[in-house]
Amino acid sequence: MHHRFLPALFATALSLASLPPALADDAPQADALTQSLLKRAEFEQFRLSPNGQLIAIERRMPEGSVVSIHKRDTLEPLLNLDPGKGGEISTIIWLDDERIIVGANRVDGYFGMTMVEPKLSVIRIDGGDTFQLPGTFYSTLDDDPDHILVYRCSPTSSGGKCIPQLRKADVNKLRKAGDLLVEGPADTGMLADRRGNARFAYGTEDDGTTRSWVRDSAGTWSIFNDSSKTGVDIIPLLVAADGSYGLVQSQRKQGTDIIERYDFATGARTPVYTNEASDPIRMLRSLDGKDIVGARYQPTRPTVEFWNKQHPDAQILSDLHHAFPGQEVFVHSASKDGQWIIVLATSDRDPGTFILFDRKAMKAKLLSRRKPWIDPAKQGKQQSVQVASRDGVPLHGVLTLPPGSDGKNLPLVVLPHGGPFEIFDEWGYDPEWQILAQHGYAVLAVNFRGSGGYGRQFADRGLRQWGGAMQDDIADVTRHVLAQGIADPKRVCVYGASYGGYAAMMQPIRYPDMYKCAIGLSGVYDLSKMYRWGDIRRSDYGKAYLERALGKDPAELAANSPLNQVDKLKVPVFLAHGRLDGRVDLKHALRMREALEERNASLEFFEIPQTGHSITLDRYEYEFYARLLRFLDRNIGGKATTAAN
Repeated sequence: MHHRFLPALFATALSLASLPPALADDAPQADALTQSLLKRAEFEQFRLSPNGQLIAIERRMPEGSVVSIHKRDTLEPLLNLDPGKGGEISTIIWLDDERIIVGANRVDGYFGMTMVEPKLSVIRIDGGDTFQLPGTFYSTLDDDPDHILVYRCSPTSSGGKCIPQLRKADVNKLRKAGDLLVEGPADTGMLADRRGNARFAYGTEDDGTTRSWVRDSAGTWSIFNDSSKTGVDIIPLLVAADGSYGLVQSQRKQGTDIIERYDFATGARTPVYTNEASDPIRMLRSLDGKDIVGARYQPTRPTVEFWNKQHPDAQILSDLHHAFPGQEVFVHSASKDGQWIIVLATSDRDPGTFILFDRKAMKAKLLSRRKPWIDPAKQGKQQSVQVASRDGVPLHGVLTLPPGSDGKNLPLVVLPHGGPFEIFDEWGYDPEWQILAQHGYAVLAVNFRGSGGYGRQFADRGLRQWGGAMQDDIADVTRHVLAQGIADPKRVCVYGASYGGYAAMMQPIRYPDMYKCAIGLSGVYDLSKMYRWGDIRRSDYGKAYLERALGKDPAELAANSPLNQVDKLKVPVFLAHGRLDGRVDLKHALRMREALEERNASLEFFEIPQTGHSITLDRYEYEFYARLLRFLDRNIGGKATTAAN
């Protein structure tokens, strides 16, 4: 196998890699179990060539990720593409059987994350010339491997707005911008088929409302949904291969979202499918990715529904899902003729297994697990939780139990998600939940009102309810779990990040008899300061969001801020916050610490260096979880499992 570096990928990479400060000598260190669960996947992509004879594999190595090309049957390596130290592969797309598009950038050494857009290159697997792609790659073109679709933003004459352009670029003459095919409405994203026929556009206004556009056969754009007038969003999903119709996901003022067929000739919208328990959470596409034949739905644990059962791929997709009971199955890649398929199977205990399926012979072959060191049999199991809130709203959650547990009288960590709007927790492998479960804790994730996945009305019920009904929902689901005898009522703590950090402080303030400790990571503790600190308030869109989500009444904001109620916070508190957090300013945590210290509260504080709103550097992530587990053990006494990964 010969090696080569991707050419000139990182000439503009940021040079911020100054030496990081060393960890304090007394800083707790994460155990081997925690580190293994947090470790990035070794295998992340397996992509079949159009003829199905070759597989491109993305693999994480100690110095970064690389792409290698292998023969399908023997996995004999043919070519290794290495972006160099700190390289990060983002995209692998076959143009034809001889050329592949690889996108890569570099992880910044100071922040531990990529800071620039990936550069895309066309690479010949025979070692020939390599070309760097112009603009932003949009898609390949049907039956035309020498051209690609490229997205560009053309600034308006007055500035401040972007006119999106879709261009057809020749991969052999990539210094040229390509031929302009269509321009879209300002500040929108366009949706086109694989021939460059753009028919939909979608954009968000400064006030948070949305516009959905359609382009007629004469090339004229017109709005077919304005949420400021209709009160609902309509999101374009697909332009059919023949260009006659599209699919959209339409909100309803009551109930869950519906899939509709949009007829481009008449503008008529026809219902296709709706699930009364859930919005569609992930689309099921045909093997070539051009059509949508169904979707996954989730009250909590996902189910699969096919609405286009006549599609040639519908039966094989259905068979694949039935072949892996208890798992979610994703078609990761397929040959052009559909004989060879690579599927990714995941579950609550399996972070992912890649399997090669021969459709003709009806045989399957294991390629690799995403994290080969993880033994699914030794992971914590999940179960769904369903209960009605005190005012009759259906609520759903996910409960993760320690491996080997009998599910009774366990210490419990309640873990509200961040966001909080339109975000949801679902059944599936989660490293953080597994860390807690494998150290002896049951973990409860709650989709309180405001969460996504259950329709517009459910999300809107959370508006201006950060400290109100959202908190009641979390408490109601927690009480239900306690009533089942799953958790010990005397050993319950609450932990969350971002909004979850806010909720972690509000829960023991609102429900002082329910919790023994509270942990907030990157949390919001003074709602009024959201209008003066952080990046949300820096845009008109962000300000409009804050007004909808929180309101502007000073008395209401004060009453719902943990900072103003620390006298009611009687449990031990652990606060952790990134020093460089641009979303929720560090001052939230500093002022919360000051207020707690004035009252001689039991407090642990961790100001995380080189960290923004989330922890990106391994050493600080390890230290945070070591501190978290130590704090939980001290207050509600989990017991680490003996199961190894």
